[in-house]
Amino acid sequence: MTNSEIASTHLDYLQSIHVIPHGQVYRKPMFGRYLIIAGLTTIVALKLYLLLFVIDPVVGVYGFLTSFIVFMAFFFAYTRYKDRSVLQVSRGLNVKYTEKPHLTNQYFLSVIVPAKNEPVIIRETVASFLASSYKRIEIILVNDGSTDETGSVMDALARENAGKVKAVHLEKNLGKRKAIREGVAHCSPEIDILVCADSDCVVDTHALEKVVGLFDDPDVGAATAHARARNASQNILTKIQDAWYDGQFSIIKGMESAFDSVTCCSGTLSAFRKEAVMQCLDAWCNDKFLGVEFKPGDDRHLTAYVLGGNKHYLDKRSKIWKVRYCQSAIVQTEVPSSLRKLIMQQIRWKKSWIRMFLFTAPFYYKERSPIIGAFYYLQTGLSFLMPIVAFRALIFLPLQGYYIDALVYLSGLFFMGFLFGLEFKFRNRELGSRWLCRILMTIVSTFVLSFLMYYALLTIRKGSWLTR
Repeated sequence: MTNSEIASTHLDYLQSIHVIPHGQVYRKPMFGRYLIIAGLTTIVALKLYLLLFVIDPVVGVYGFLTSFIVFMAFFFAYTRYKDRSVLQVSRGLNVKYTEKPHLTNQYFLSVIVPAKNEPVIIRETVASFLASSYKRIEIILVNDGSTDETGSVMDALARENAGKVKAVHLEKNLGKRKAIREGVAHCSPEIDILVCADSDCVVDTHALEKVVGLFDDPDVGAATAHARARNASQNILTKIQDAWYDGQFSIIKGMESAFDSVTCCSGTLSAFRKEAVMQCLDAWCNDKFLGVEFKPGDDRHLTAYVLGGNKHYLDKRSKIWKVRYCQSAIVQTEVPSSLRKLIMQQIRWKKSWIRMFLFTAPFYYKERSPIIGAFYYLQTGLSFLMPIVAFRALIFLPLQGYYIDALVYLSGLFFMGFLFGLEFKFRNRELGSRWLCRILMTIVSTFVLSFLMYYALLTIRKGSWLTR
């Protein structure tokens, strides 16, 4: 695929998901936001009433708290988060957005892309970075022990783009962390910012420029982009994940970014100030948990060091950095197209989520707003309890004759999924009925994916089903 074809693909994709094409202006109606906040306020009040007067206290407390943290996420994402790469002007029920001027390419970036056995998509990934509006970059391709022609493809890309692309080869598969660490060792000494990207990702033409713009604040140590499914139209499962990704980034990361405390700079596309990560790279790439090497969660773990792990674990004199999210910086990534692949991915993610909570919990609350601290710890605790409460509400209590609890629990689930679906619909008007897929994701998450948490906990020392 040529660079011009990549640019054309980007434009079509941006138009389809209603993202701002560079230099243009659009208006986003605020009525939908007011409607969602009103709906969440109503359900929080209703859950409190049911807790006090109607339903089982365990189900009632859980339902009230989950509704409350969702309310917090929407409220602060809507009222406090600002995409710092665009100018926003409120006009009644509308917000007008326009692009800020181009950056002066003041930072030198090293884009590190580790890959194993991905000879086709790696070409598109590299082409998208070369087509970027941000030009002061080098691209380090790390062949992590591929057994196919991926290495030769990387060499060809390096020859075709001499001075811009380097190829680094590992004799055997070492895993993503060590591959990134090897890539860092081959970076030019003058780099200011390290950019990590998955090998199956394609970046929007202006994504780098927007993410890097956040580093104009000298206290920002890391920043992440907004991911969407590049294969969303493949089947119903990929559509469900696309709708879920959009809300998880725009609402959850938006809320975290409002307090400069994003807990995971996604591996799809994230940038790290060199000063913020160099001291932790060796500890990060050789992480051990319960006596064995721990490979999942490389992106979440590196983010945790920037958030305060450097200071807590390595050097008390280290700085605690701000970590932010850029909503208009778009990166497309391949998502699992089968239920089996999705379950495998979710087990990896949940293992990393457990490990990184234990790593981050001792310091996350320090020098940070109590609001985001309460959100983080409460959200984590409720996620562990979700399968237990679901079993109690939908099986145990109905067997005892208490059917109202099951009805309330199911109604709450559908309503929460509906509100996230509305958010998706308001942000992606061109995608028609795809917003209904977000409701389906709530069902899949509650009745399938949430139960994987316990399996991940029981098998956390096992290295099976891990990528790279």
